[in-house]
Amino acid sequence: MMEIRAINVSSRTDWETQHGDILSFIQQYGVGRIPSDIFRALLKLSPRDLSLPGSSLLTAHIQTEDGPRIAGVCCVKGYGSELCLVVVHPLYRKLGLGTRLLSEQIAALGHLSLRVALGHASSLNMCFRAGLTANRMVKDARGRSWLVLEKGTVSPNDSEASEAKFCKEGDFSCLSPS
Repeated sequence: MMEIRAINVSSRTDWETQHGDILSFIQQYGVGRIPSDIFRALLKLSPRDLSLPGSSLLTAHIQTEDGPRIAGVCCVKGYGSELCLVVVHPLYRKLGLGTRLLSEQIAALGHLSLRVALGHASSLNMCFRAGLTANRMVKDARGRSWLVLEKGTVSPNDSEASEAKFCKEGDFSCLSPS
């Protein structure tokens, strides 16, 4: 049975343990494809960051004979404009877990906006299955094309969320700060 949980920190020790486990999971199953700026943002992530509007850290746990294990992680900051990352354990890929994590984020936050590289079909599929829709296409500073995907309502004061960064999946998805 799979259980998705929001990370709630009750003490500094709890946070350090959970954060360390999540970072290890991401490092191991992100298969070295997570850009260094994303990993740095994850290293700096704090309970205060997660208490801000538009920020959430979800983990999917599977029960094993050794106890519960992380099967997937989804982290969003700034409604996806600052950070969005989905990493799924190889045994649970292509089963809709990434889509489920992303859908849970949308339900919890009410809005999500991100950019997906056009060449990342599996990321696009995950986002479309989660209910995100294509809004427009943009190019980054290096000339690469990205599709802006959004779901939910954007308040007039939420200009940052409408300027989403990028997301790519395959085995994982990530959104990078500029």
